[in-house]
Amino acid sequence: MKNQLLLYFQAFSIWFKSLIRESANNIISIIFIGFLYLALWHFPQTVDLLLILNQTETFLLEVPLYFSLLSISAFIIWNIPKYFYYHNYKDISIRNLIGFIPNQHYKFQDRSESASYSYTTRIHMRKTLPRILGILLLAISALSILNAMELFGLENTYTKFLDPTSMLLLVIFLLLLLSEPRLYTLLKNFLNKIANTTIVFFCISIGLMILIISLGTLNTQAEKDLGKLFLANCALTLLFFSLSFNSYKFLKNFPKKLFYGTILVSGFLILISFFIFNFYPKWATGVNPLSIMVLSLLSLFMICFILILVGKKIRLPLLSLITILCIFSSRFFTDNSDHYQLEIKKTTVDRASLDTYIYHWLKSRKDDILNTDNKFPIIMVSSEGGGSRAGLWSFLTHSYLYEKSEGAYFDRNLLSLTGASGGSVGNAMFFAEARNASISNRKADFKIQSDIENANLSYKASIIYKDNYLSAALLSLLGRDLFKEVTSLFNFKNRGQLLEDQWIRAHGQFFSDEKGNLILSKEFLSFYKGVISKNSKTSEAKIPPLLLINTTHTQTGNYNIISPVRYAHLRSLEGMNDFIDTVQSSYPNGSIDLSTAMRINASFPFVTPVGEVRKKDGMNKTTSDQYADAGYYDNIGGRVSKGIEEVLIEVLRDSFPELIEKVKIKHVLITNSEERKITKTSSQLTAPLTTLQNVRYGHTREIMERLGDDYIVELKPTEIIPSTDLEDSVSKRKKEEKIKPVLPLGRYLSKIAIRSMEARLDTIKSDLDLILK
Repeated sequence: MKNQLLLYFQAFSIWFKSLIRESANNIISIIFIGFLYLALWHFPQTVDLLLILNQTETFLLEVPLYFSLLSISAFIIWNIPKYFYYHNYKDISIRNLIGFIPNQHYKFQDRSESASYSYTTRIHMRKTLPRILGILLLAISALSILNAMELFGLENTYTKFLDPTSMLLLVIFLLLLLSEPRLYTLLKNFLNKIANTTIVFFCISIGLMILIISLGTLNTQAEKDLGKLFLANCALTLLFFSLSFNSYKFLKNFPKKLFYGTILVSGFLILISFFIFNFYPKWATGVNPLSIMVLSLLSLFMICFILILVGKKIRLPLLSLITILCIFSSRFFTDNSDHYQLEIKKTTVDRASLDTYIYHWLKSRKDDILNTDNKFPIIMVSSEGGGSRAGLWSFLTHSYLYEKSEGAYFDRNLLSLTGASGGSVGNAMFFAEARNASISNRKADFKIQSDIENANLSYKASIIYKDNYLSAALLSLLGRDLFKEVTSLFNFKNRGQLLEDQWIRAHGQFFSDEKGNLILSKEFLSFYKGVISKNSKTSEAKIPPLLLINTTHTQTGNYNIISPVRYAHLRSLEGMNDFIDTVQSSYPNGSIDLSTAMRINASFPFVTPVGEVRKKDGMNKTTSDQYADAGYYDNIGGRVSKGIEEVLIEVLRDSFPELIEKVKIKHVLITNSEERKITKTSSQLTAPLTTLQNVRYGHTREIMERLGDDYIVELKPTEIIPSTDLEDSVSKRKKEEKIKPVLPLGRYLSKIAIRSMEARLDTIKSDLDLILK
C-alpha cells in the first residue's frame, strides 16, 4: 500500500512537471486567457457589456462577430504553439508560413508501448494542453455571462442551480484530467467501443451549430434571453471541444494546408484590422466593445507569436528582450511624455468668490422670491456617477424639469449642479445648452420633434447617449496609447481626447451657439463671461446656476473642484482644492475646455487616462499634477452641495433675513438604484481588501443621508414593450411581452436600455413636478 501511494505521488510529480514545462510553451496563450478572464469577470464596464449583447438592435451581427472572434482565438491558441517546436520552425520561411503544416514534431515521437511514463506524459501534454486552453477560453466566456447575471441579481433556471465560480473550477479540473495520458486513454477506449463514432461526432457538431443559430433567432431582447446567450456560448464551447479532440477525424477529410493556412490568415487579418482601427479609431465606434476587446487582445497575441517565431529563427529570446525593454522605456518616457497633458486655454473671466456669487444670485431673484405665494424653491442638484446610464439619467431629469417649467427650472430656481463621473457629465451636457440658450435670450429645446429613425425616443439626450463611447477607448488602451507609452513615438490624441471628441460631436448634433460653434468645446469659464464684473456688479440678466465639476488629485487623493467661483476662504468648503486656482499658479489666466473638465471628472480606471497638468516647483523642477475620476472620493458630489447650502444659509442670514422664511432649499439627488447585499464575514486575510472595495459606496450613502431623501430621483430598470410597432396599444399586449432591460455601468447603452430609462422618467413625473413647487 505504501509503495502504491509512493508510485502515485511519483506519477503526479511527473505529470505536474510536464504541465509546468508545457505551460511555458503556451505562456502567451495563458496570459491572453488571464486578461480575458479579468475583463469578463472582474472589470465592471466589460462585465456589464455581456448583459446587453442580446439588447442591441444589430444583435444578429454583433453576437456572431463576438462568437467568431472567440472561436478564432480558441483555434489560434490550439495551433499556434505547434510552430514553436524545433522540428517545425526550422523549416518555416516567410514564403511557406501560410499553409505550412506544423506537425513535423510528431514524426520523431516514440509511439511504442514500452515508452516511459515520463516520456508519454510529456508528449501527451504537448498535444492536449493547447486544446485545453482553447476550451477554457470559451468556457470562461460562457460562464462569465452566468457570473454577470448573478452579479446583477437576474434569476433564471441556470443561476438557481449553477454557481459560476464553482463551475469554472470544475471545468478546469475536468480539463486537467484529460491531460493525464492514462485517464485520457481509458476515456478514448470507452468512446471507441461505441459504433459509428465518426457519424456521432459529425451529428453532434452539426447539432451544436444548429442550436447556436436557433438560439440566436429566438432572441426577444428580454432578460430571460441571457440564459439563451449563455446556452449558445456553452454550445460553442462543446463544439470546439468536439472538433479539437477529434481533429484526426476532422482533418482526415479536410486539407491540412487549408486548415492551418486559414487559422494564420484569420489571425493576420485581425492584426491588420487592429492597425487600421488604431489609425482611424472613429471606425471602432461601429463595433461592439466586447468584440473590440477580443480583437485587440488577439492582435497583441499575434504580435507576440511573430516575435517568438522570429526569435527562435535567429536564436534570441526576442519577446523577452522586447518586453524588458518596453518596461524600462515606459518608465523613462512616463516622466517626460506630454501625451496625457491637458490642453490649457486662456480665459478672460475673473472669478468672484462663492459668497459674493450667491449674494448676487439671491439679489437678482429677490423680487421673485418675495412675490411667490408659496415658498420659493432653491434647488441644488447632486448627480451620482455610473457611466452612460448615470449621464443619461441626469440629462433626462434636467431636460424634463426644464421643459415642464418652460425654462424656469434653470433660469429661476437652480442654484448649483454638482456630481461625479457619469452623473456630472450629464449635468454638464444639460448646462451647456441651457446656458447657451439663456445667453441667446431663447428657450432651449431638449425634446425630439420628429425622427423616424428614433421614433420610440422622446429626448435629444437619448440620441446623444446612443453612441458607443467605449470601443475607441478600449482600442486605444490596448493599441495606440500602449504603443505611445513604450516608445513615445508620433503625436496623436489619447483615448481621453478621443472621448472628448465623441462627446462634442454627439452633443453638437443638436446643440451649438449662434455662430454654429460646438458648445462643449468652449472654455469652461466662458459660460460665466460678463456675469459679475471686477467691481462685483452684476449684469441685468439673472445670475446662472453654478456648474461645479469635481475631480480627484491622484498624487494626494485630495478632492478638487473645477469651479466658476473662488471658495478657498470659506470654511464650508475647506480642504477641497481649487483646480483652476492650481492651474493658474503655473499658467496665468489658464483654464480648460468644458469637455476636458467633464473627462477628468469621469476618468474611469484604465479606460480613460488621468489628465496631467505640468507645473514647476520652487526648485524649477518640472512635475505633473494628475487628476482622476471624482467618484474615487465622493461618487455623488454631495459634500460640495452641503458646502454650498451652508454658504447660502450664511448669505441669507447676513444679507437677506427677510427671505429666510420665503425660500425652501431642495437637495435633488439623481441616483442609480443599487441595492448591495452585506457581504459575509471576511477572513483576516481578505478583510482589508473588502473594506477598500466597499468604502466608496459607504461614503457616498453616508453623504446622501446627510442631504436628505425628500427629492431623490432614482433610476430603476423599467418595463417596456420591445416591439417598435406603435399601432398596438400597451393595454392590448400581454404582460409577458414586456421586458425589463439591464442598465449597464459602462459607456455603451443599447436603445432598449435607453427606452427603459425614458419609461422610468414617465413613471416618476409626479415626483419630479414636486421639485418645482
